[in-house]
Amino acid sequence: MSEAADDTPKPPNLRHRVQYAAFRAAEGLLSLVSLETTVRVGQGLGLIAWALFPKWRKLVARNLRIATAAEAPDEAEIRRRVRETFRRAGNNMLSSQRAALMTPEQLENHIEFEGLEHLLGPVHAGRGVVLVWSHMGNWEVLAQLVKTLGPNAKGGPIFRRLENPLLDELTVKRRTQQGAVLFDKHDGFNGPAALLREGGVVTVMTDQRAGGHGELCPFFGRLSSCTPLPALLARRTGAAMVTLSVFCVGTGRWRLKLRPVPEKARTAEVVAHLETAMRDRLTDVFWFHDRWRIDKARPLCFFAKQAPAEPALAATVPTRFAVTLPDGKPEAVETLVTLLELRPDVRIDVLDPGNLPALPDDSRIVRFPWDREVPGHLGDGLLEQCDASHPVPLDFVLLLGGELSIAEAAKRMGLRAILGAGVTGKPWTKTFPTPSDAEGWRRMAEDMVLTTKNRKA
Repeated sequence: MSEAADDTPKPPNLRHRVQYAAFRAAEGLLSLVSLETTVRVGQGLGLIAWALFPKWRKLVARNLRIATAAEAPDEAEIRRRVRETFRRAGNNMLSSQRAALMTPEQLENHIEFEGLEHLLGPVHAGRGVVLVWSHMGNWEVLAQLVKTLGPNAKGGPIFRRLENPLLDELTVKRRTQQGAVLFDKHDGFNGPAALLREGGVVTVMTDQRAGGHGELCPFFGRLSSCTPLPALLARRTGAAMVTLSVFCVGTGRWRLKLRPVPEKARTAEVVAHLETAMRDRLTDVFWFHDRWRIDKARPLCFFAKQAPAEPALAATVPTRFAVTLPDGKPEAVETLVTLLELRPDVRIDVLDPGNLPALPDDSRIVRFPWDREVPGHLGDGLLEQCDASHPVPLDFVLLLGGELSIAEAAKRMGLRAILGAGVTGKPWTKTFPTPSDAEGWRRMAEDMVLTTKNRKA
């Protein structure tokens, strides 16, 4: 009885109805203007958001620094790309709503395809296709792909239902009217697999974090939890795989570019091909979700079945953090040694007051000068300088010396995890008792990386 009740859609409340009314009113206004005008208004709204929301600017800058670490653009170039990402996000979001009100015939003049044969070839041969794509560009133009498949072909996305039941019903109705087949991400594997076996096309958003259900592999060079679903669907059904990028090529014009993914590609290879697609226009990617977010208490743990040590060997972009070491406890260095063993992909910036014990001779450990006599309120400048000293941003601080002023500076800087030894209260997100021996310092490191399932015996 309770299970049936859980499956029953909840009736819309007043907030849902107000949201729905506002959405339909906005759609009514959009329907009065052209797609080109909508694009220009969206670009302007994006720039207003860029000016008003510093936290979003910081998140987008962090994501872009990680995604472009290999080319290491300077600070001015990152700022330019952040601004352009906001501008294009406003364009894509508003133009997607306008495109939803247009017929496929009306949209034809605003779309161009490249590599369409990589999709049509398998479909016309009766073979299913897994289409791998990301949050990128005007997502409503994806409906045009269904139209190109032919009158008898079927295709559609694995999607997440909207919280507002009225908006969700409207969205589902529009998608299915255009011939799409929709699969709720919580309904399981069988529905999409059946469509693929029938020669249909299933689109899978592959750029989001997969959490404990994911497979550990590099994404833009950085170790991450990635969904294995595209590779699994293709392998189980014999379907082909292609990647898709959607990016702006003019005012009110978008290009849909398709590329083949090699047969029997595993998750790491699929993700690498997705990166190539996203690099077609990085500023058209929706960088507003915290793709490389770390856990506040276990910042080097992924909660996946795999221990991260072996997959981390393939990473080329480090996870980066700043460390202080306590005075008079040279055995604390064992924490760093163990972290390097468990997470070979890290870079550790050790704040160096000039009297540190011997550190491991390892290029992943970098000494960063630190004057203990500098007043605590200048800790912000210290961390900002440390952060700017490498293309990849700092992810967290591990203050084994318990320095409160640096912890407070890390909080003001917006670092998600602030760990310390022998401390209590705020702003610490995780505190450890100060170990009494080298083994205790090693266990501290393990607690930051390993879960019960993958902890070493």
